[in-house]
Amino acid sequence: MIPKGEKIQGSLAGLRVLDLTRVWAGPLATRIYGDYGASVLKISDPRVPLVSPNGLNSKLNRNKKNIGLRLDKTDGRNIFLELTAISDVIIENFRPRVMRNLNITYETLARINPHIIMCSMPGFGLEGPYSEYPAFGTTAEALAGIPGLIGYDSSLPISTGIAYGDPISGLNAMGILLTALRHRNITGTGQFIDIALAASPACNLGEFFAANSSNGYEPTINGNKSEHYSPHGAYKTRGEDQWISISITNEESWKTLTEIIDNPILGSEDYRVFENRKKDEKMIDTHISDWFASKDSKEVMFQLQNRGIAAGVVSNNRQLLSDTHLNKREFFADMDEPLFGVKRYDGQSIRGNFTSMSGWKTTEDVGESSKEILMELLGYTSDDCEALEKEGTVLFR
Repeated sequence: MIPKGEKIQGSLAGLRVLDLTRVWAGPLATRIYGDYGASVLKISDPRVPLVSPNGLNSKLNRNKKNIGLRLDKTDGRNIFLELTAISDVIIENFRPRVMRNLNITYETLARINPHIIMCSMPGFGLEGPYSEYPAFGTTAEALAGIPGLIGYDSSLPISTGIAYGDPISGLNAMGILLTALRHRNITGTGQFIDIALAASPACNLGEFFAANSSNGYEPTINGNKSEHYSPHGAYKTRGEDQWISISITNEESWKTLTEIIDNPILGSEDYRVFENRKKDEKMIDTHISDWFASKDSKEVMFQLQNRGIAAGVVSNNRQLLSDTHLNKREFFADMDEPLFGVKRYDGQSIRGNFTSMSGWKTTEDVGESSKEILMELLGYTSDDCEALEKEGTVLFR
């Protein structure tokens, strides 16, 4: 156990990552590396703002130093190649043609640093008939068929709402880079990794592929309902957009629920049989909803849990941030941002040797560490920096 007050350096301290990623999947992977102590240098185009009013980039780009660098200029590309020579990992998620057009391919970079590990995360990979198409997380989940597995009926597929392909792809990148680093430690050689954003969510649906290929199985689309339990779903409670979910998994739980609700219709002997409850599920849901409508979600959750019924509040974002359990585990990170004040963000779900959250750095704006990176890492002078700024190659703040 780390003694209280002692600074945690992080298990990835000493690792340098060049981050060319945008949007969500790539920045998530590099953010995790930064949380665990790696030195992440985010390469940003000076013409494209990074800090946004919605705070999204603040969530994904903490613990990174930023250099505003034009890679389409000769001097800018040369600076990137100099950084490559002293780095361990390069990660990007442009369309395939971008890195080719800049002549910053793995073959070029490996000649400069044969130990470099490069990870590309284009929408559909670097090869194949879709390779030049752009993609986002929602594109990836649609290709995988996820919208066809969720929703309230089979007539209208529904996306997840969280662009599921992005976080899965980001976590895949984080994991495979660790295996590549281990391989390099053993063999001394780097490697190139091609992760197709669109392939990542498909790899999480193995049971559906297997079932369909075996006997043509097609899943039943029924919203929050269950084929095996009833009642099962989410019910509105008192207040605006307040909900609770319950799952009655056996006859004992159903008996207990009817005792609590004390509704003669629900107390019918017929409904002690699952098949009868399932047959009249809509009517039963109406009576249960009427009872929940006047209840406080958290209070009734504890009431049901104390009687052995599976129940839980369906938290909105604000409720999640104030969740007693997560706060007791010190999951959240409160960060004082220059433009927004103190904001609370998710911390690290993987309990381990990440750097102390009290020392985490907020998102840097484009070019905030340009001078530090050029002068301290590459040995540039103040005159060099001034010349680069005049020609528009590097942005300094």
